[in-house]
Amino acid sequence: MWGHPNPDRPHDPTHQHSWNYTPALRRTRRVLILIDLEQIRHLMAERRSDVMKVTACEHLPDLRQSEQMALFTYSFLLTPGQIQIVSVNNILQYVSQHMFNNTWGTYLEPSSMDLRWSDCTGDTFALRSHQTIIRLLREHRPHWTEAQEVGIFNSLVDFTSPGEPYILRLSCHKALPNPNMLP
Repeated sequence: MWGHPNPDRPHDPTHQHSWNYTPALRRTRRVLILIDLEQIRHLMAERRSDVMKVTACEHLPDLRQSEQMALFTYSFLLTPGQIQIVSVNNILQYVSQHMFNNTWGTYLEPSSMDLRWSDCTGDTFALRSHQTIIRLLREHRPHWTEAQEVGIFNSLVDFTSPGEPYILRLSCHKALPNPNMLP
């Protein structure tokens, strides 16, 4: 019962059996999510809050453009396990908490915002709250584990390191009354 699995071939102690199994999560790349919050300024103004307006370059002459861009960008890195479960709704909650706790001290309900993304053809669409990051990447960026799109023509550049994350660029906007129709 516990003998050699193939009695017709004797055991060769010099033969090394290689085990090539790599778990799916190990082959999956991390994802750096960058969210442009610039379009939320209009929503803040509608709520009678000027916090985003007064922290912009036009009101702060000593604020550099790159500093304003950093202030109006929310970013975080997802591990391979997290991209399997994090949804658009989770991300909107993170953005709302970030704006309240870390930046402007004003709370916007996650349901008052939506995230938008451009596909490979350049078409922009609003993301549904139930969609997970892995599903979006598989459907709209099938190459996301091998290459990053670069430039205005979205040319693909292969990753040079297995630790290099895929960069997912989103923009945050006031929620649409009908998410099927972009303005």
